[in-house]
Amino acid sequence: MGYYDPALPARMMRYRSDIWEATLQAGKGTPPILQAVFFFYPEHDNKNHQLSDYWGNLKTLEFTYRVVRVWEEPRQSVIERGLIGLYPLLPLMKGEKGEEARQVLQQSITVVSEIEDEALWQDRREMVMQSPIYQEWVREERAEAETKGRMEAQKETILKYLSRRFGDQPADLEEKVQKISDLQNPGPHSG
Repeated sequence: MGYYDPALPARMMRYRSDIWEATLQAGKGTPPILQAVFFFYPEHDNKNHQLSDYWGNLKTLEFTYRVVRVWEEPRQSVIERGLIGLYPLLPLMKGEKGEEARQVLQQSITVVSEIEDEALWQDRREMVMQSPIYQEWVREERAEAETKGRMEAQKETILKYLSRRFGDQPADLEEKVQKISDLQNPGPHSG
């Protein structure tokens, strides 16, 4: 479930009744169905997962379904049990305390790369690579690489300028330029 829906219980009941309508028409009765909803984010869970109806004191309907809150499910359990179908959800799942997003993504990519079935591996790999968390991580990494590249170019320009202006510089000055970490805000100037 990727959005908030206050009418979710009614929709879930309609799904069940659509299936049973088809199976009854095919002469197959009403097969047991275990319905489940997977919530990716807490703000999508309307916290109402049952329908009840009464006629006076007579209960005429009691309906519910299984609810899985992905952020509460332990990632390691999915990995240990080899639940390949849930691998695309690994970056959203509960991990170790203090884990960083990069560690989560790296572990998810490693787990997906260990799938032996080539077609299945390609499918799951593509799903992880297209996940919003992975895409955000890639954007951050690219931005960081661009910033580092620009900074190195700027440091090189500073050193060339100093060399042209003042000739060869002592090694300690070059070292100081290389240690610059913020060219936008160089900090206090000494006179």
